[in-house]
Amino acid sequence: MTTVYVRLALDRTPVAQTLEIVLKGKEPHDNVIRLLKTLQQEIVQEAVLDEQELLYRIIVNKS
Repeated sequence: MTTVYVRLALDRTPVAQTLEIVLKGKEPHDNVIRLLKTLQQEIVQEAVLDEQELLYRIIVNKS
């Protein structure tokens, strides 16, 4: 379901704008990364915000 929300956010984001995505859990992170690569979006930064809570941040430039 997370990938659906990310896809909606990407569709609503204008081209050349930056989108910040915060995810909880390894599986949602992996699925969103796969989606972004499939859609050929530019991943600017990936970061682990909290290793114990498995919080991830992904920053994307919409192309």
